[in-house]
Amino acid sequence: MITVEAGKLIQLGIDIFTAQGVNDVDAKFLVSSLVEANLSGHDSHGAYYFVRYSERIKEGNIRLDVEPKIIKETDGTAYIDGQWGIGQLTAKRMTEIAVEKANKNMVAAVGSFNTNHIGRIGHYTEMAAKQGIITTLYVNVGHPIVSVHNGHGPVFGTNPYSASVPVGGDIPFLVDYATSVVAAGKLSVARAAKTKIPVHWTLDKDGNANDSPNVLADGGWLLPFGLYKGMGLQMVSELLGAVLTGSRMGPSGITHPPSPNGVFMLAVNPEAFVGLDEFVKNTDSLLKQVKGWQSLEGKRVMVPGEPEKETKAYRLANGVMLPDDTWTEIEALCKELEISTEGMLI
Repeated sequence: MITVEAGKLIQLGIDIFTAQGVNDVDAKFLVSSLVEANLSGHDSHGAYYFVRYSERIKEGNIRLDVEPKIIKETDGTAYIDGQWGIGQLTAKRMTEIAVEKANKNMVAAVGSFNTNHIGRIGHYTEMAAKQGIITTLYVNVGHPIVSVHNGHGPVFGTNPYSASVPVGGDIPFLVDYATSVVAAGKLSVARAAKTKIPVHWTLDKDGNANDSPNVLADGGWLLPFGLYKGMGLQMVSELLGAVLTGSRMGPSGITHPPSPNGVFMLAVNPEAFVGLDEFVKNTDSLLKQVKGWQSLEGKRVMVPGEPEKETKAYRLANGVMLPDDTWTEIEALCKELEISTEGMLI
């Protein structure tokens, strides 16, 4: 593993994408969201994608000459064609519209199709929460690599779900997870680090327990989390993220372009109910009660979003660790783009 200071990693990423034609503002948002994933401990959605997205730009799967386009709209809804541009920019625009409409109309629903991989989805629900809006986000990944409960072979993508609410104190609340046991990117991180994976993450092509991070390339698949209950949320993300938005459904078997997303966001303004101030006050009280609950011996009660907050504080102070192979790929890309990486490592 190598270590890079977060600010330097962000600037390097901006240099990488602007060298390929992304404008400064868009590159800053894209790269900041990726490095934020590293800082939060979600390395599977972080700087690893500097190289993957660059490959997709070169292949024409990520278009740089388009912007998200609203094709249908009401006071409380918007339906967006991402036009296969940078996925993070489509998700950002969705969030901006959802917050704007929720501020005016108290509730909003926004969906998108033709959307490239949007990265760590908690980035967007957290954006809305910081503006006083409650959001839930359902994402379909139109690349089947996850089985259904008791199923043999992949049916759906990792189909993540996120929810976040406004808070006033130091304790965050952010739910953000794949409906598979783990995100597919965690296998990529393990592969780059040359480590085995836990046997409860995947099955091999014959349906047997597996500890190799190469299992997907070898015909295996990820498992849904939580058995039958996890499968329910997996299918909610599919129904809302894909079926409702007209995006590619996982079982279709279509995998081009890589990791297409169908995205659906619901937004609620607390002013429609108890009011923002009352909601925040009572939310903070609830979170403190949960945090202060007696824990099992040797254990610790943590609220969703708290591990990310603590990891971010540590990594801002000590740097972001990347697998050697990931850094080697980034260095090779920088050499191709004539970008210096001298003095980057801590």
